[in-house]
Amino acid sequence: FSSAAAGLSSLSDLFQNSPMNLKYLFLEGCSINDEGLHALAEVAANQCKVLHLDENESITSTGLSYLSSSIRSYSCRVETLYLQNITIGDDGLEVLAQGLADNKSVRSLHWVDLDS
Repeated sequence: FSSAAAGLSSLSDLFQNSPMNLKYLFLEGCSINDEGLHALAEVAANQCKVLHLDENESITSTGLSYLSSSIRSYSCRVETLYLQNITIGDDGLEVLAQGLADNKSVRSLHWVDLDS
């Protein structure tokens, strides 16, 4: 369990215990990995309208599976999702597509793969 994941877990706890009307969550270039995204995904998807996860190069298809499950939820509020400069790969895109297929809130996805 990384220290970044521990910090994101604390942030997740804050969101759960103190619901707020948070519109934007910018976590660009914060060294978030799969564990950190697991700790944050559900709460962020339920609290934020704009979620920036750009340039968190340690996120893999495993982390995206957590995010996918969260955006699939009926309680998801995310309208805009930024995933630029993350090496998502084919597996990650497949997982993300599964979440987006059932999503009713996401209107805009910003994605540029590092391998492109």
